[in-house]
Formats: sequence, structure tokens, C-alpha cells
Amino acid sequence: MRQVVIPKNELSEFDLPRVCVITGQTEGITFQPVKFSWYPRWLLIFVPFAALIVLLVAMLLTKRAQGTLPFSEEGWAQWKRAKLVFGLSFLGTIAVLCGAIFAFAGNTQTGSYLMVGVLVAVLIPVVAYSAVVQGKVPQVLRIDAREVTLRLPSDEAASAILRHLQAGQASRAMPAREVRSA
Repeated sequence: MRQVVIPKNELSEFDLPRVCVITGQTEGITFQPVKFSWYPRWLLIFVPFAALIVLLVAMLLTKRAQGTLPFSEEGWAQWKRAKLVFGLSFLGTIAVLCGAIFAFAGNTQTGSYLMVGVLVAVLIPVVAYSAVVQGKVPQVLRIDAREVTLRLPSDEAASAILRHLQAGQASRAMPAREVRSA
């Protein structure tokens, strides 16, 4: 997987080559709308101490970007499946937490079962992420005021996008030639 830095204003079908960001295919490409969000990951070290405060700070520091990316039919299906499974994993987390609290709260002899329930609830999205998302779909590494840094699963797509963006930068840097008429 390679990192690609794309200017926010170039996340469109007019500024990106027609190569699937997941599979690297160049046939049957359609540009699909995508939304990315990013917050500093160092915030996660404080979750055990003050989860609500971390959530509020993460909401304040979250940066967003949206645009369109090129996908093959297979790549787009993989993107949608990853978003669905990862979203459902959070619903599973809530269900397991509520079930564990309901089943074992107030019973002092079953405190260890409650802890196991909490551990399982935390592991659900971690397992979903590593099984369905990590390395299989574009991942946002950073968003700032002007650029989005993505990690793409397809080396071919990353190379094509980098070449395309570098060619665009070179053409913008070239001074206009003077045309002389005879």
C-alpha cells in the first residue's frame, strides 16, 4: 500500500486518472462520491481515562474532505461492504455492552463476566477493522486545510495518481511560451 497526497480541490473525476483505487483496474471505471474524516490518533491514548472528553475533543479536531474517487464495480462493492461491516460492528458493540450491563449489573459475583462483555464489545470493531477495512480500502492518514493523504490498496492506482498529479504540477510550473507569427 502506498501513500498518496491529493489536493482537496482535485478529488474529482476531472483531476484524477481513471484507475480503480482499490483494484488498480482501468476498465469500467466510474467515479463515486466519498467522504473522509480524520482526527489526531494520539487522542485515543486518553480513552481509558476520560472517554467523553476524548469524544468531544475528537469532534472539535476532526477534519473532513469529500470528493469523488475512481472505482471499478468490484472496488466500489468492496468499499460499500467495508463501510457497512464497520458500521454494523459499532451497533454490535452497543448491543454487547447493553446486554452485558443488563445481564450482569448489580450482581457482585458476576463482575468478571461484565468485564468479559466489555472486552468483547471493544474487540468487535477492532476485529471488523482488521478483517474488512485495513489494507483493503483507501484509508485516510491525514487531512489538512489543502490536502488529503490517503493510503491506497492498489500500488498501480497510487503510481498512476502520483504521475498524474506530478504532470499537472509540472505543466503549471512551465512558463507560457511566446508565439511568434511570421
